[in-house]
Amino acid sequence: MKPAYKRSGFTLVETAIAMGMMAVMISSFLVVFGPAIKGIEKSLSAKEADRLTSALELELSVARPGEGFSSALIKTYWWIRMCHGDNAVLVYQYCGDPASVRADGSLEPYYNAGNPYDADNPDIPGQDYVIQTSVRRRQDAFHSAKIQAELYPGNLVGKVYFVKLLQLRPDADGKMVTPWNPWHVYTLQNPQTMTGWDGDYNEPALAVQARFYEVKPALWSYVNSTFDPWVYHTNTAAFDKPVVTKNMVVLR
Repeated sequence: MKPAYKRSGFTLVETAIAMGMMAVMISSFLVVFGPAIKGIEKSLSAKEADRLTSALELELSVARPGEGFSSALIKTYWWIRMCHGDNAVLVYQYCGDPASVRADGSLEPYYNAGNPYDADNPDIPGQDYVIQTSVRRRQDAFHSAKIQAELYPGNLVGKVYFVKLLQLRPDADGKMVTPWNPWHVYTLQNPQTMTGWDGDYNEPALAVQARFYEVKPALWSYVNSTFDPWVYHTNTAAFDKPVVTKNMVVLR
């Protein structure tokens, strides 16, 4: 019978071999699955971009009751003309109450003064509330109060984005360009002639380029008053690159 000390444990050589095998396995895992993890992260970014652009395209395709626009094309026309000032276009996600639907089809925000967010007892998404994507115009009679309610503490999910809307039109050489002045909209029959008001724009379609920029901080107090869309228009070093750019067409 062998002594007890000779029957227990591994030798130094066996331990070194086992550690070497583990190192090879871990290295192989990182080589194989590392790119896949990065791909998943890129996929999530792509989904985020698609969510933002799809929500804007949907909003620009509908003239909602109470907004005061006769058609989706006229709505888009004025959103281009006015989105760079007080009526900045904002896109964000918020917690919506599935039991309370507004007249325009959007959901009332879940959290409010009567139902404050409780970090110690969080509600369950999909059960207590659903996440909605909202496209609103700041300091607009139809949208402003809704923005304030949707940005109430606890409702915002993720980030707030400002959308810079620009018309796409052919220049003298036929190349698609955006106007230097952001509020300019030109006719398609004569792309060098700017329209004065929506009645001058009798075209069947309006091509738009939407540039999305993150707004920081994502607070109602900042978004409502301090936030200056002209900073994004001037393309300063801090805001020269949008996080997403999307070209779209709105039909009459």
